[in-house]
Amino acid sequence: MQGDMKKIWYTVFAFVCAAGVFLLSMLFQKMAYWGGGLTWYWLGVVAAYVTGGVGTVFILLTLKIAEPEKKTWLSVALVSLRAVAILAIGLGFLWTTFIVAAGMSGM
Repeated sequence: MQGDMKKIWYTVFAFVCAAGVFLLSMLFQKMAYWGGGLTWYWLGVVAAYVTGGVGTVFILLTLKIAEPEKKTWLSVALVSLRAVAILAIGLGFLWTTFIVAAGMSGM
């Protein structure tokens, strides 16, 4: 039971971090116009990457906890939520990298 609760919380935290990556990637584009330089822009980029990194750590922690022998609706839901979090973090990393490359090339 203790492992199940850890897995639930780690998966929820990973999903929250995945959502945070997308929110931060949208926000840091606007942060480029907050000041005279690119300081706020780069702080937003770093925040997006750190949030994605923390989400990745939570996903890796869920993988270390042993799966139960019997499949229940909870275990299936956790695997599905983890898959969505992995996809969202991966796409968030790609989107953030694309915006940085486009911003540095002058688009």
